[in-house]
Amino acid sequence: MSSHLWDSKQAVCNIPSLCIHLDTDRAAFSPNKETHLKPILASTIVDQLMGEGITAVEDDKDVFNIQAKNHKTFLDRIANDIGCKTDEIVDFELAMYDFHPPALTGFHNEFVSSPRLDNLASSLASLDALIDYHKTGDKDNNEVSMCMLFDHEEVGSTSAQGADSNMVVEATERISTCLKPTMTKEDYYR
Repeated sequence: MSSHLWDSKQAVCNIPSLCIHLDTDRAAFSPNKETHLKPILASTIVDQLMGEGITAVEDDKDVFNIQAKNHKTFLDRIANDIGCKTDEIVDFELAMYDFHPPALTGFHNEFVSSPRLDNLASSLASLDALIDYHKTGDKDNNEVSMCMLFDHEEVGSTSAQGADSNMVVEATERISTCLKPTMTKEDYYR
């Protein structure tokens, strides 16, 4: 047996989703990650027209039951791409990523379209502003200038790395206390 990395080199599936900040009525739509976020590989009609068939077929050579559990089209694609026979695939683990590269769009290429762009753009703008301020701002080091960037996108995230965690309070309080050990709580709040 040998292990192979398969990269489709093209977008082969889609996971329909609703951005959390566009979901204004959370009671109306609470997605179940097991049933609502399944990847869509193909429509049955188009797959049948292309002559491959999406229905798994039981095969005597299917010793590891892989063909019975997966779509024939999908297994055939993996086997073809890595250069083996479908019945030689024992098992696999699938990890997906956003395949689409960033692009300039619009009649005059005035728009940038990219996944996670909103977070990266605002992070970059914050860091640029901090660097620019450092070049021209307070030369006596009487103030602390900072920006905080978080692992998790949504402001309401209460995880350890989230924007709504206690990390902001703890980090700023520790920085302030180190710079001025005699600082009172009221000084910190100001």
